[in-house]
Amino acid sequence: MTNAWTYRRADRDDIVELAWWRGAGSLGLRPHFHDESQLVLVLSGSRSFRIDGGTITVPAGHAALIPAGMLHAPMPTPDQQTVCLNAYVPASRACSSLQLVSFGARWQRVDEISPEHILKIAGDILSRAPSPSTGRTDRSRLGAALTESLEPIGAVAASLGRSREGFSRMARRELGVAPHAFRLLARLNLARQLLRAGEPIAVDAGFSDQSHLTRLFRRTFGTTPGVYWRD
Repeated sequence: MTNAWTYRRADRDDIVELAWWRGAGSLGLRPHFHDESQLVLVLSGSRSFRIDGGTITVPAGHAALIPAGMLHAPMPTPDQQTVCLNAYVPASRACSSLQLVSFGARWQRVDEISPEHILKIAGDILSRAPSPSTGRTDRSRLGAALTESLEPIGAVAASLGRSREGFSRMARRELGVAPHAFRLLARLNLARQLLRAGEPIAVDAGFSDQSHLTRLFRRTFGTTPGVYWRD
């Protein structure tokens, strides 16, 4: 493994893909969200995330479940040796907030962690997690309004009975980013899905400039579209 994020499709229905990191510290990345729930397992070192204005640290021997659609920003960590596995699982069940649990210090390498281990940890977290609140449902509806329509932001705002300025304030409050930024993140997730399906060109995700897509993809997911597709 190298000092970078490496992605691999899991070829399973219950795990969408895996990603792992081994190196000094870990990368800081742009705020983003996933269409899947993200299970973060830290074997050594630590991972830190900026979520809802606060910082949450996942120490070694712990796992965190970041719900699908939750905006989070991985933060750079000190230059301690860090080994981490991310597993992206379908969002068939949901929780309202990031959940953190201890799994002990059983593993030294990510290849020691089986899919069954991953699913058991995710299931244990979900079994004790609170159900999504009404506010989370409202966020999902607002996100859907922005991603399912190709209309300009002003037209989407008008369809919801809001001015553009009022709609922008609501989006920042509920989604954490401006409407345009949310749409950009949704397009990056679509590009990731297309690449995962074996499509080498992600023009269908709405990026006309490949270099722009490459820069944003690397800053958001810690690798380039070309490397992600080959993995």
